[in-house]
Amino acid sequence: MNITDGFLLNAESMSILFSMVMGLIAGAIIASGYIVANNGKKYSKSFVITILLLPVIMSIIIPFIATDLKKTLSLAGVFALVRFRSIPGDSKDILYTFFAAAVGLIIGLKSYSIGFILVIIVTILYILLSRCWKVEDKQILKITIPEDMNYKDVFNDIFDKYLVKYGVKNVKTSNMGTLFTISYWVQPKKDCDTKAFIDELRTRNGNLNIILENPDDQLVPVL
Repeated sequence: MNITDGFLLNAESMSILFSMVMGLIAGAIIASGYIVANNGKKYSKSFVITILLLPVIMSIIIPFIATDLKKTLSLAGVFALVRFRSIPGDSKDILYTFFAAAVGLIIGLKSYSIGFILVIIVTILYILLSRCWKVEDKQILKITIPEDMNYKDVFNDIFDKYLVKYGVKNVKTSNMGTLFTISYWVQPKKDCDTKAFIDELRTRNGNLNIILENPDDQLVPVL
């Protein structure tokens, strides 16, 4: 067999390349829909790249394994090694990841019309629901306190002054049990002065560590 034979484009190769182009177009529509839905909000650019290229990758892989059970099981084994870490994640991003993968799978099976109908319907619904469904602007507040401080109601007056809603998310010990770190879900008021808010908390917790952060919506695949 001549080594150059592997570089020749036959009918099957052209079909796979066409599927790859269709996957790229579908991925571009899916990624654009995600950007439009999250216009004015913080989102991860790496996640946009992921959902842009995921249909392309799936559309290339599927033709090679569709008729071979052993290859299919091998691919399932690879996916089993991948887990999604969310800190804390957003369920709609998990849904959108599987949506992009499903579109790539359908295109890889050469069901182009079904694939693009799915892209259009889900993308439009995602944009409408994301833009019209009001979502509370929640953040995560982490406050470190000494072990002898009763945290139950110690910050409530400050919270009532600067926050619309708040609630304890979790409590954990640190520094060999001499400190507690309390994590809260908080929704600041529109006119909240973040610096003044943190300064008042510092006077209450003995100037120990305080972190106010937005939830990280990024999904990170970890092998």
